[in-house]
Amino acid sequence: MASRALPPTRDLSPDRAFCRAMLPRVSRTFAINIRLLRGSLSEAVRIGYLLCRAADTLEDAWPGSAGEIGARFDRLIAALAGDRTPAAELSGAAAGVDGGRAEFELLAELPRVLRVHAALPPADREAVTSCLRTLATGMRRYATRAAGRSAASPYLDDERELHDYCFVVAGCVGIMLTRLFATRVPARDPATEERRLALAPAVGEALQLTNILLDWPADVRRGRCFVPGAWLEERGLVPADLVAPGRPGVREIAGRLEALARAALARVPDYLDLVPTRCVRYRLFCLWPALWAAASLGHARRDPEFPWGPRRPRLPRRQLWGAALGSLLVAHDPRATRRMVLARA
Repeated sequence: MASRALPPTRDLSPDRAFCRAMLPRVSRTFAINIRLLRGSLSEAVRIGYLLCRAADTLEDAWPGSAGEIGARFDRLIAALAGDRTPAAELSGAAAGVDGGRAEFELLAELPRVLRVHAALPPADREAVTSCLRTLATGMRRYATRAAGRSAASPYLDDERELHDYCFVVAGCVGIMLTRLFATRVPARDPATEERRLALAPAVGEALQLTNILLDWPADVRRGRCFVPGAWLEERGLVPADLVAPGRPGVREIAGRLEALARAALARVPDYLDLVPTRCVRYRLFCLWPALWAAASLGHARRDPEFPWGPRRPRLPRRQLWGAALGSLLVAHDPRATRRMVLARA
């Protein structure tokens, strides 16, 4: 069946206003650093992020059978290609979900986000669409598999899958951001652009690994364990043991995951070295989440109840803003920026 493009809209200002208002409701932290961006780059990044959050809701918050979950992802992927029928079907189904949660409101209003997406400049639209295809296809693969397994099974089998999962849910977002940035500030030569794209996933992987570790207490209790099954088998553990106070081996597994996150964070300066120092806003846009992630890892390590406590350790706002303000002093200096990241990673 031929795809049907979303109908044109003369005035997209209400849809753009909806997207601006929705962003802080589905991500308070990202809503902070996106303020650093300006103009068309800001809009493209906002739309890309909202579509990523829509996919995340399909994977993480909307239970169902493997067939039901797969069908929802298929509708989202078709909607990204401009088919208005699956967009409307997904929107209508989400509107019927009880609870009034912001992420389902976003899905219920998906056609509004897609209309702004369709109005992006062609290069921006393609960068966002390519990212979402990778992300949604990867999430579909993992989520449908999990739906066919026991609820007590780890979501990921081994460390290879851990890295693959981090790429499909976050690393590809780094590539999207790099492509969007490159349309405004092209690299000085093809080799530099290739290097940028090669390093871009490290930023996303660092943040995703950090989130997997920090969300461990809540995720395990709701039946979603992102610690690789092979790691658990090595120590004779099952997912439920990860939230059992004092269980031998749990802290060692947390340390192993933290080490991977810190190793990825240590690669962020390599990426920033390829961003011109005059592009301060974009450099800070990438730098702030890395600094927050590193500070959050330290905060979690000092929490005597982590990782088996009842909730995610939250970085105090004074530390969040302190890291951001401190970065303003070094954003123009690659060496100082590197020192600041590595001191925390």
